[in-house]
Amino acid sequence: MQEKMDKDLLYRFFEGQTTIEEETRILDWVDESPENQKEFLDYRKLYDMMLLNEDKIFRKPVGRGNLRKWGGVLLRYAAVIVVTLAAGGGYFYQRYNALAENFNTISVPAGQHVDLTLPDGTKVALNACSELKYPSCFVGDNRCVELSGEAFFEVARNEEQPFVVETYACDVEVLGTKFDVEAREQNNHFMTTLVNGSVRVSKRGNPNRKVVLEPNQQVSLCGEELVVAQKPQHEEFLWRQGLIAFRDASFEELLKEFEYCFNVKFEINREKLPQTLFTGKLRVSDGVDHAMWVLQQNADFKFRHTSGAKECILIE
Repeated sequence: MQEKMDKDLLYRFFEGQTTIEEETRILDWVDESPENQKEFLDYRKLYDMMLLNEDKIFRKPVGRGNLRKWGGVLLRYAAVIVVTLAAGGGYFYQRYNALAENFNTISVPAGQHVDLTLPDGTKVALNACSELKYPSCFVGDNRCVELSGEAFFEVARNEEQPFVVETYACDVEVLGTKFDVEAREQNNHFMTTLVNGSVRVSKRGNPNRKVVLEPNQQVSLCGEELVVAQKPQHEEFLWRQGLIAFRDASFEELLKEFEYCFNVKFEINREKLPQTLFTGKLRVSDGVDHAMWVLQQNADFKFRHTSGAKECILIE
């Protein structure tokens, strides 16, 4: 009869609070059957969800900061792996890699943003209409994540294991820093902005085409070229606080931004859009009608809602 693993022991394991003997017991249990491995991964996913939502269930309140302790687990894991391999078995490392290959996916709907902490302690703010894929634990030479959309990263420094953000257009490699990446393939738009530290951006398919950014610089992909410029002074990534900040933005640029922020679709029913440039800040929680009313104070246009599966606004 298969041993039933205590869920409290598994949660202590995820938090880095188990002994070597307990960790060995858990991994022996995982190796017993595919059912046990599935149960382990299910509990890991549930634990990640608890951290993401800061739920107060099971044995004690779980905060995002507890995930940082996972690094301690990896260190002790490494010691157990070395001992096991020295004893003449390679199975331990192989099954550990199989668990590490389990990826989590966080998708953020329009009009929302999500804060989370990755297994290495890296903090991520994920913007609306964005998706992040990351492993349950980082192993190997790099800490790789996949991003579609926009995210702000505060990377936990680890010179032995660089952090890499993979996107449809470019890869961003860092050791420890704060930076923003925006990669929206549907708009053919890629941009990375560095706040502090250092990042190296290389074009996918052509890794020899790369640039290293200094603080307060940003790089955009224009055609096949990586173009470096200074970060706009107004850009402080206020979307993390539920704000839309813009300076000298065109009417068309704001409509695209509003589609992400308010989960609406705009249809244009006029030959020419207003040519006004807009500067200011809007709070997402005030809603799209308020945002459009603010624009009307400086531009001549009308708007009205139309029916459909997705909220649609007609610009006249």
